[in-house]
Amino acid sequence: MGAQLNIKDADTIRLARELADATGQPVTKAIKAALEQELARREEEIQARIARVNAIVAEFQRNMPEEWRGKTSKEIMDEIYEDGLPK
Repeated sequence: MGAQLNIKDADTIRLARELADATGQPVTKAIKAALEQELARREEEIQARIARVNAIVAEFQRNMPEEWRGKTSKEIMDEIYEDGLPK
């Protein structure tokens, strides 16, 4: 006995059949391919976001003041602020 998925939404069923007809695949294969593509797209989007954050970090590190290099963020903040106010 295989796994089952019971779809009760008429629009979803219509879309699944439309995709199957358009691709010439059985409905199950068309749905599986669409889900795999969506998951791959989302993973690519996540990786692109990570790359953008890493680029921002690298840019900051290239331009940060020399006296901050090798220090923790707490050490930097302690140098800048005293009792929550700028020194």
